[in-house]
Amino acid sequence: MQIVEISRILEAHLHTVDHDPDLDICSACGADLMSDVMAYSKENAMMITGLVNPRVIRTAEMTDIRVVVFVRGKNRRAA
Repeated sequence: MQIVEISRILEAHLHTVDHDPDLDICSACGADLMSDVMAYSKENAMMITGLVNPRVIRTAEMTDIRVVVFVRGKNRRAA
């Protein structure tokens, strides 16, 4: 599923300046423990989390997660 489609389904806002509109997301992981994300993430995955802090972005970068979805009304500006 592509980022634009995910955004539409979730009624989410994209916060990016440089994304690949053709990137296919094949799986998702939901966690608030970044160690779980590191242990179980897959290629072309999306992370779903309620945490909003710099560690989330660092974990995404380390595991090559290209999409992070912040839930429960949170957004990256709070990080």
